[in-house]
Amino acid sequence: MSWEDAADDEDAWEVNELPADDAAPAPAPAPDDGAEWTSAVAAPAPAPVPAPASVVDDKPLILVNFTKLSNGKIHNRFDPNACNDPEAKSALAKQVSAEYQRYASDAELLASGDVRASGTSCWRAALAELRKERPGQFFAPVFPPS
Repeated sequence: MSWEDAADDEDAWEVNELPADDAAPAPAPAPDDGAEWTSAVAAPAPAPVPAPASVVDDKPLILVNFTKLSNGKIHNRFDPNACNDPEAKSALAKQVSAEYQRYASDAELLASGDVRASGTSCWRAALAELRKERPGQFFAPVFPPS
């Protein structure tokens, strides 16, 4: 007998049927509310624990317009990061450093922006901005005396 013959035979179907299950019926599955899928999305992620703040030793300094203080003798007209007279700049920087408190608190220089208070953690970015704002004028940091 071939499988084609068995398909037409009523007895073949009886043989292939599954036996009746006499065991107690299984409990109905709990309704799927999708909580396991949405709970991870709905609940906010825990905030990351911040790393301990490193102590920044931000010491004060001033950014000085050497062009203004030298009546135009010290400048950077041809290169925004260069100085036309490094020796004169060095001598003036030593003078400003020796009288740091006077320059750092001079209301007229502060109001004109020719002296700006800054700190060791941010002066480089501020200096770059000053050199863009005032092309040709040579700004440089002056640190307080030790």
